[in-house]
Amino acid sequence: MGTQSTKAALRHDGLTVIKKSRGLLVGPLGRSRLRWGNRESALTDFLATALIVLAICHVPAVGASSLPDETVLIPAGEFFMGSPDDGSSFDDERPQRKVFVGSFRIHRHEVTNARYKRFVDATGHRTPSHENPRLTLWLNGEPFPGSEQHPVVNVSWDDALAYCRWLGMRLPTEAEWEKAARGTDGRRYPWGNEWNGHLANSASHWADRTIEFKDGGEWKAFWITGDGARIAREHGLNGEVLTLPVGSFPGGSSPYGLLDMAGNVSEWVQDWYEPYSYLHAPLSDPQGPDGRLLKVVRGGSWLKPARNLRTSDRDYSSPADRATGIGFRCAQDAW
Repeated sequence: MGTQSTKAALRHDGLTVIKKSRGLLVGPLGRSRLRWGNRESALTDFLATALIVLAICHVPAVGASSLPDETVLIPAGEFFMGSPDDGSSFDDERPQRKVFVGSFRIHRHEVTNARYKRFVDATGHRTPSHENPRLTLWLNGEPFPGSEQHPVVNVSWDDALAYCRWLGMRLPTEAEWEKAARGTDGRRYPWGNEWNGHLANSASHWADRTIEFKDGGEWKAFWITGDGARIAREHGLNGEVLTLPVGSFPGGSSPYGLLDMAGNVSEWVQDWYEPYSYLHAPLSDPQGPDGRLLKVVRGGSWLKPARNLRTSDRDYSSPADRATGIGFRCAQDAW
């Protein structure tokens, strides 16, 4: 089985199926002339000021701009995109090139269920769901209990794009995502060049040993009948899904301080997927090929082996898929 077919066999799904309203801008309060010789007057002035502050802080916020997630500035410049033929890379990561990316901002964390629920409540957008009810992690319009700070899954590429637009943002390009994950020194993982299964939520983390799958058969043997299946029954959401709260692995942060750029969930990006697009892609702010069938997903997930958590690894899925192993984060231009 070739490298591309091997990659395709490692699914994004769980175990059952294989295959901004206006914000309030407040200026500084005027200084109260506290008459220190009169404690009663001073106390009165203090309480009046406190009441004003409390009133301001409790103005109800409505809409997207009042619900920002922390973003990180990624400065403009070149970085090494892709991978050399080093024995661990796939064909679609080559050739490695030095690519210029303009400055942009990107969420520090993957979008959580709690944040996505605010979007759903504000817009009436459909809730996350899977064609298999056993793999749907929202129940009666609410995230599965205890999963509020987990990354949202069961969302299509269009769902992810709609959320980002609600925030006045967009999905990152593949090049932007990779630069944010690896920095400018060409590192294999967000934290460095050596694999460490304790720095990301992946199959290796749950097995407490490095996991690699040479084909779909080994994936099934682990997740359907082996250790992975047992672990998911014991620890997974709804007995299936092993996502964790975002930011659970601070030691695995990227050079820019982004979290979960390897593992937890794979992430939708803007680009269409073509296996050999690097051969002819622009070297300045590439926007991806003019594809039609598949969208790129990046970063690997809780289902994936160590090889798929490398910063240069390219994965893909149908834009309509709402898998248990795919989420997203948003980006925006920085001027």
